[in-house]
This record gives sequence, structure tokens and C-alpha cells, in this order.
Amino acid sequence: MFTKKTFYDKYWNFDNSQFIKLLDKAKKAKINNHKKWWWIGDKQIMLFKWATKKELWQFINKLSIFLNSWIDIKWALAILIKQTKNPYMKDIITEIRWNIDHGIWISETMSQYPKVFDNLTVSLISVWEETWQLGVILDQLDKTLLENIELKSKVKWAMIYPIILFCLTLLMVVFMMVFIIPRITESFNKSWHELPKLTQIVVWFSDFLIEKWYIIIIWMVVLVTSIKLINKTYIWKIWFAKFFTKIPIFWYIVKRSNIIYFIKSFTLLLNSWVLLLDAIKISSKVVPNLLYKKEIIRVKNEVEVWLTISKALWLNLEYEASIYDNELFDEEFAYVVSTWEETWSLAKSLEKIGINYNKELKRYIWNLSSMMEPIIIVIVWFLVWVIVIAIMLPFFELGKVAKSL
Repeated sequence: MFTKKTFYDKYWNFDNSQFIKLLDKAKKAKINNHKKWWWIGDKQIMLFKWATKKELWQFINKLSIFLNSWIDIKWALAILIKQTKNPYMKDIITEIRWNIDHGIWISETMSQYPKVFDNLTVSLISVWEETWQLGVILDQLDKTLLENIELKSKVKWAMIYPIILFCLTLLMVVFMMVFIIPRITESFNKSWHELPKLTQIVVWFSDFLIEKWYIIIIWMVVLVTSIKLINKTYIWKIWFAKFFTKIPIFWYIVKRSNIIYFIKSFTLLLNSWVLLLDAIKISSKVVPNLLYKKEIIRVKNEVEVWLTISKALWLNLEYEASIYDNELFDEEFAYVVSTWEETWSLAKSLEKIGINYNKELKRYIWNLSSMMEPIIIVIVWFLVWVIVIAIMLPFFELGKVAKSL
């Protein structure tokens, strides 16, 4: 016999757990039915589902404006459904509005989409649902998301900019090797018995690119595939995280950006009256580097057994000369935390140091970008002159070439 599902318990009190499960199954069924379609006009042709951090910030920003203007939450979501262009994001907002009508909290719906709504957003929305201060919390979240987007774009540009210049240099060299070198050296193949060593190396590399280009592509595919497969294992993820914190020049960007991410999320959660341990745990999920995630969780576990945060960061002030041996967090950061433990003003102190770190990081990225340009120019000129000299060396002995004709 099949048991009939009911939304009431044995005391005839309404139980929404079964209803939430049915909604979750319906949502998954809807996603599975439309996962291969994309919207073009009135037609469904969804090929993939994606929502960027910028679209999330736009959603939070507009919702904050509407709610602070005393517009009803349902009406605000209805307006956002019409204004949102991304069909995937529009479906999510529509589902949030529908679920509100059935007594399901916004944070519960958002938690079903971890790729769109991060832990910080979901946690702050759940805080609002307990304190009924959505306008204030959304306003703070709006500023934090915008600052995180700007910081992420600056860090990405600082890391990608040298790679772009290097790729352009490499393309220029390949172009010269494939199209210019063969035409110039063709005239020497019949008359020149032995080319200079530098010219031979350049000609050999040119022939290799023309005749065996597929080997380079195969090696590139193997390298990229191997890195992706290796990066899925925990050991290698930790190794890559350590590597990025010690890589020359860029280590400062990696460390500073992760500390700033932690400070922004941690202070925002504390200002929203989230418990200390929960704030530390949620902030660890916002930090991108796995090594920092592990370190923050370690601090949280030690604080949970009644150890102070400063001591969990390995700052010991019991001796005349302070002892500090944490490579991930600066000693200045630990001192600010230690001061808070005496004055109980952690959020304000961390906000100030976070602003200073952000300014320092911006200056460092600007200086790094300014330094990389002349360095790349020197490398480009060096490669070009090596090729030019390799081409011109045979012409220095044109007399011998003329005699051999």
C-alpha cells in the first residue's frame, strides 16, 4: 500500500517540509527540462545557465533602492523581473517571488543557487529575515559587492596584463618565424654551405614551427588538461595556493587581496549582528585562496575552544618582545585584533585597516602595471634584435656567397 503524502502532522498542524521538498523537486524538474535552451525573443533556446557577479550586484543594488524607497518586496521583485535581461537570473527572481507567496524565505531559495548567490549574500539575507532590516543590510551588501567586483577586476588585470603582453610578443615572434624567416633564408639554401650558429638556430626553430606545429598544440592541450585534472585534487589545490602566495612580484597581490576579502565580509557580518564564530566561518568561504580558507577555519576552531583570535593568529604578547610567526596575516592585522579584544571595537578597527590595505593594493597594482610595460618592451626588442642579427649575419659575408655562386 502506498502512503499518501500530507502537509499536516498527526496533531493537524501545518508542516511545510513536504511542501518545500515538492517545490525543490519541481524546480529541479524545470531546470532539467530547460537546461539545453536559451531565450531569443519569444523562443526558448537555452544553451547554458550563467549569472555574473555584476548581475548579482545589479540585482542587490536595485532591490536595495526599491526597498529603501518603501516599495513592497513583492512589487520590487516584479519590477526586477521585467528589468532583468539574463533569462537565468530572471527565472531565479521569479522563483523567489513565487516562493514568498508560499511562505518560503528568500534565503532558502537563494541557497538553492550557490553559483549565483554566495554564502555572504545568503547569510545576510537570512539575518534580515530575523531582524527585518533588509534595506540597511542590502545597502551594506551593495557596497561590499561593488568593492569586491572592483578589487577582483584590478587583481585579475594585474595578473593577466603581463600574460597578454607576453602572448602578443610570442605571436609576433611566431609570425616572423613562419612568414619572414623562410623567405629570407631561402636564397642562402643553395649557395651557403654553413650558416652561422645563431642563424641555424633561428632557421631550425622556424622549420619546426612550419613542419611540426601540431606537436606544440598537442603539448599545450596535454599541459592544460593535466593542470585541470591535477587541480581537482586537494593536495595540488593546496600546493597551487601556496605557490601563488610565494610567486615573485605577485605574492603581495594574492595575500593583500585575500586579507581584504576577509576583512570586508567579516566586518559586514559583525555589523549585521552575526555571531562571531558564524562570521568567521562564512568569511572563510568568501576568501578565494584555499590556503587562507584553511587558516581561517583553523582560527575559528581555536576560538571555539575559548582561545582569543590574536593568539589563534599566533600573536603572543606575554613577553617583552612580541612573537609572531604567521605568514598569511600581517602582524599589523593581528595587533588590531588584539586591540579589539581589549576595547571591543573590532569592526571599526578592521574597516579602517581594510581601507588602508585596499589603497596600498591599488597603488601596488598601478606601479606594477607601469613597471611591466618597459620590461615587456625590452623583452620584445631583445627578441626582435636576436632575429634581425640572425638574419643579417649571412650578409656580413656576402663576398664569400658571391664567390660560391
